[in-house]
Amino acid sequence: MMKLSLLLSALASASTLVSAQHAFTLANHCGSSITPIVANTACGYSPRCSGAGYYTAAQPGVLGAGASETITIPVDWVGRIFAQNGACGASGEDCTITEFNLDTGDFYTPQAYDISNIQGFTQSIEIAAAGCDTVTCTNVNCGCTEAYPPGDESGCGDDSPVRACGAGNIAFTITFCP
Repeated sequence: MMKLSLLLSALASASTLVSAQHAFTLANHCGSSITPIVANTACGYSPRCSGAGYYTAAQPGVLGAGASETITIPVDWVGRIFAQNGACGASGEDCTITEFNLDTGDFYTPQAYDISNIQGFTQSIEIAAAGCDTVTCTNVNCGCTEAYPPGDESGCGDDSPVRACGAGNIAFTITFCP
C-alpha cells in the first residue's frame, strides 16, 4: 500500500510539472508570411537568472498569412517573441518585440508582459492574456499607454507599458498585424 501511495504521489507531481506551462498562440494577421522567434533573455536583457525557465523546443517556423500556431512555454519563462524580418538581432534587437517575465507569478509579484519599440518599430502587434489586460501597438506613435516608444530607455518614466497578470498558467495570444 505504501508503494502504491508513493507511485500515485510521484505521478501527481509529474502531471503538475507537465501542466506547469503557458500556451502561446501566435496569430499572423499580416498580408504575408512571418517568422516568429522565441528568444530566452534570462541573464541577458533581463537581470533575472535564478528560477527563470528557458524555451528549448523548436522555433515555430514560418506562419503564412492568416495562419496561427500554439506553442508551449515554461511557466517561469523570461524572454521575447518577435517576427524576424531579416534585420532583427537574435533577441529581437532593432525590431518591435513582446517581452515576458513569467518567473514572478506568485501572490505578491504578478507575471509581467509588454510591447517594446525601444530599438525600433517594425510592425503592429498585440498581446492578449486570458483574464488580464490586452496591450496593442499599431503604429510607431502608439505611446506609453501601450508600448515603449522608439529610443525611450527611461521606461516611459514609470514602466507604464508593462501589464501584470496573476499567478498560474495563462493562455497568451500574440497577434502580428492586429
